[in-house]
Amino acid sequence: MSENAFFKQTFALTKRELKHWYRSKSQIMMALIQPLMWLGLFGVMMSSMMGGMPGMDSDSFFNAIAMGMIVITALSTAMSSGMSLIWDRRFGFLDKVRAAPVPRGAIPLSRVLATTVKSLVQCSIVFVIALILGLQVTALTIWSIPVFIMVVVCVSLIFSSLFVAIGMVIKKQEAFMGINMLLMMPLMFLSGAMFPKTVDGILGTIAQYNPLTFAADALRKAFIDTTGLLSLPDVTMLTSIIVLVVVAVIVTALGMFFARRALKTQ
Repeated sequence: MSENAFFKQTFALTKRELKHWYRSKSQIMMALIQPLMWLGLFGVMMSSMMGGMPGMDSDSFFNAIAMGMIVITALSTAMSSGMSLIWDRRFGFLDKVRAAPVPRGAIPLSRVLATTVKSLVQCSIVFVIALILGLQVTALTIWSIPVFIMVVVCVSLIFSSLFVAIGMVIKKQEAFMGINMLLMMPLMFLSGAMFPKTVDGILGTIAQYNPLTFAADALRKAFIDTTGLLSLPDVTMLTSIIVLVVVAVIVTALGMFFARRALKTQ
């Protein structure tokens, strides 16, 4: 099959997945309510508590945690990507696609691409809500928006590829949700996304090498650090982006390989 046909079929499956998403009013409402709850309750309340700590004021803490909430939104959206596969298997659509003359690789790739688009939309909503709630953008440069897009895309690719591959193997909704909840909290709290400063020791080392830490660090340096309007990104932010891109390429390639292999064995 030609590459042109592969891209067309991948685009068609991606478009179908996005139609299911934006036609679902409940999912759109959750995309609006969830960031409001996280930022309004957790962000504002925690920033008022952290404001009394030495070297930390409420505004700087809210700015830091708002950037982290964008990363967490991309994570939660990506982790739910495998659920659509389980529903499609339950209602028979996955079997129909497998029987059709569609390349096996187009099926998981379309889910990953659709999830990436969802993440970009939902993270943009979170950013707007954070601005309304008091986010102070003090480092807006020509690199800020490209960094935002790059970070969200990389986080989405990493975790949607992983969970699409898991969704290809696991057939029960309860088991998938259990794995989702098992990994969600450690990924969130063992990173620099929730708090700008992480703990020391073994947990601190784990958090330091968590991809979410690199993502949150890049966003904070792109939006809330004081730099010149036309300045180039510094080494730390560039390093974070490079790490995210490398991890995204490796994990996406491995995820698509195992997902395609799982489709062939079913």
